[in-house]
Amino acid sequence: MFNQTRKKLSLFYAICFFLFFVGFLLILYFSLVQLMEHQQLEELETYYNEQQHDFYEHINEEDKKIQYAPNRTYFYYIYTSDYAFVHGDETVKGLYREVESIFQNEDVSNRLVRRMQWGEDHFLLLSKPIQGNNNSSEAYIILGKSITSQYHFFQNMTWLFIGLTCIFTLFLGLISYFMAGKAMVPIQQSFEKQKKFVSDASHELRTPLSIFYSSLDILEADESKNVSDFGKELISDLKDEAELMKDLLEKLLFLARHDQNRLEIKKECIPLSDMLENIMEKFRRTLPETITLHSEIEKNVELLGDSKSINELIYILLENASQYTQQGSITIRLFTSGTIVKLYVDDTGIGIAKDDLPLIFDRFYRSDLARKREGTGLGLSIAKAIVEEHEGTIKVTSELGKGTSFCIEFPFNKE
Repeated sequence: MFNQTRKKLSLFYAICFFLFFVGFLLILYFSLVQLMEHQQLEELETYYNEQQHDFYEHINEEDKKIQYAPNRTYFYYIYTSDYAFVHGDETVKGLYREVESIFQNEDVSNRLVRRMQWGEDHFLLLSKPIQGNNNSSEAYIILGKSITSQYHFFQNMTWLFIGLTCIFTLFLGLISYFMAGKAMVPIQQSFEKQKKFVSDASHELRTPLSIFYSSLDILEADESKNVSDFGKELISDLKDEAELMKDLLEKLLFLARHDQNRLEIKKECIPLSDMLENIMEKFRRTLPETITLHSEIEKNVELLGDSKSINELIYILLENASQYTQQGSITIRLFTSGTIVKLYVDDTGIGIAKDDLPLIFDRFYRSDLARKREGTGLGLSIAKAIVEEHEGTIKVTSELGKGTSFCIEFPFNKE
């Protein structure tokens, strides 16, 4: 139980740390990207102010050509407002054709920012209109620069962040497991003390309870003539309460032995199908006429386990179903599926609230509806303990007003 809780806490801590770390890396990454791009755009804006006058210098030239300057940091192309080329300098031959295809369908009267990949190179482009004397857009200029090195820098940074995330996730998992273990130490110590107290108290109370019950028997036998009718009724009530106390102590001892792995389970081949048929015949006689008992039992199903414990498990589930079914039906289903023996106990009773479902196997837990009925609140805890001792699982599904279904699965070896 504590190992499972420790694993859940470790997973919770690891997920929290992981989300925080990933969030921090994402914020850092996108902040750097935005900062770098903002700086590059400012540089292009500065270059725009320097080169926009070239439109007026080259607009009347008949031979309009692009100058190739591979050592330049920036490149630019100037066009008229109707997309006619005027002048330009480029750092990569033939790049202007790709640039023109990007902006030919754009509204060049506005400031535009685009990114472009050409081969293995990456470029940042800025298009801005050139305003005339009457503040009208006479032309536009496309400026750009290579951001290949920055692109590869951020690409490498992405892989670095992924690697760091994997390393820190493993590291955080180990730290979380250690922290969860430290947090569980006082809880585990307290739980161990509680288990020891329950076990010791149950053992110590059995002797005085037996003496008390025997004394009532002697008093009832020897003094029957001298005791009034009220006294006899009182003795009978005390004996009933003593029986309930004895039953409670036996259940507590069973659970204490289960907690300490001291239960003595004598495993043998159980004819489970026949056992269920016999139990149903006996249990059917105890049911009121408003409840019907149905069965869907596969023939010749056998199980390796403790016959007494499995018998008690079935009775607990049937009694639980009958207790919370005022009228309707109870159905037992048994069948094999591969290497699993599946046992279902379904009822059409009052059902269990969704908030109560995770708690019904806790000791002494009783929902508000269950408090109105008799019982110690240990039956389902014992049922779960029996299933776990047989290396099985028990699950429950329920809906208020429609009923409850318990599903028990045991490992099954066909040989």
